Amino acid sequence: MAINILKAEQVKALTYQSTKKSLNDGGGLRVVAKSNGKKIFEFSYTFQSVRNVTSFGTYPTVSLAGARTKAKAYRGLIEQGINPIEKSKDDKKAKEIKEQTDLNTFEKLSREYLDKAKSNISEHHYTRTITALERDCFKHIGHKPINEITARDILAILHIMVERDAKESARKLFYSISKIFKWSVANYKADRNPTADFLLEEILGKKSKAHYPTITDDKGIKALLLAVDSYRGEITTKYALKLQAYTALRPFNIRHAEWIEIDFKAKQWNIPASKMKTKEDLIVPLTDTVINILEEMKQYTSDGKYIFHSPRSKISPMSDNTLLGVKRTAKLGSQ
Repeated sequence: MAINILKAEQVKALTYQSTKKSLNDGGGLRVVAKSNGKKIFEFSYTFQSVRNVTSFGTYPTVSLAGARTKAKAYRGLIEQGINPIEKSKDDKKAKEIKEQTDLNTFEKLSREYLDKAKSNISEHHYTRTITALERDCFKHIGHKPINEITARDILAILHIMVERDAKESARKLFYSISKIFKWSVANYKADRNPTADFLLEEILGKKSKAHYPTITDDKGIKALLLAVDSYRGEITTKYALKLQAYTALRPFNIRHAEWIEIDFKAKQWNIPASKMKTKEDLIVPLTDTVINILEEMKQYTSDGKYIFHSPRSKISPMSDNTLLGVKRTAKLGSQ
C-alpha cells in the first residue's frame, strides 16, 4: 500500500474547478476540494466490515504533514482492533468530563452551596462561614477540583489552626467543609466525602461544654444595669450595651439593628427573618426606657443605616469585638 504520494504543491494547487476534485495520498487519506472553495482532508477505512469516513480538518489550517501524522495514528489504532472514530468520540467525552471536573473546584462548590443554603441560615451564620473558608481554607484547597481533595489536605488545614490555638474555629470549619462535601456528593458533583476518613476528636480532642454566666436574680440585673450606666467609653457602645441589657437580644441583633426596623409609633422593633436563627420574623415590643435610648441615639447615628454603626463607616455595623471587649474588660457578663 503506497502512502504519502502527494506533494504539498499539488494540495495547494487543487481547486473545485480542477479536473480531479480530490487527490489521494494513499492509505485512506485524501484531500477534497469543495464547491465553497474549501479543501478538506478526509480519511476513509473499513472496520468490522463497515465503511467509515472522517474529516481531519481544512487545508491550510491542517497541513499535509499534519493530516499524514493523524492518518498514521488512525491506521495504528485499526491494526490494534480499535475503531479510531469511536475512540475519538470517547476521548472527547472524557475530556469534557475532565474539564467539568476541573471547573468543580472546592471554592466554586462551596460558594454555590452557601448561596443555596442562604435562605435556611441566618445572615450572621452565612457571613461567619464564608469568612472562615476564605481565611483558613480556600488558600489551601480552594483551587483544587473537589474529587482531588483528600483527607490529608483537610487534616493539614486543621493542624495549622491547632498550632495557632484556634481549635474551636477549626471545629466549626471542619463541620462546614463536611457539609459542603455532603451536598456535593448528593448533587453528583463529588464522588465521596473525605472528612469521613478520620475522627475529629483525634485532632482536636473532645469538645468541652462551655458554661456561660447567666444573671437570674434582681440583684444581678441591677448590678449589670449600674455597670453599663457607669461605662465611660464610646457613647454608641454604651447605648448598645444598654439596649442589649433591656431587650436580652443577641449581640448580633444589636450590632445589626437598623433604623428602618424601628417603629417608634407602634413601639416595636421588627427584626427580619434573615437576621434570626429561627429564620422567622421577630417583633420586639419596646418599653419607654428603650424608646428613650433610641431617641438619644438619633443625635449620633440617625444619618446612617445602622443604629450602632462602625466608627469608621456609616454603612457598616459595629464590630463584634467592640461589645465583647468591653464586657470582658468591665466584667459585665455574657448575654
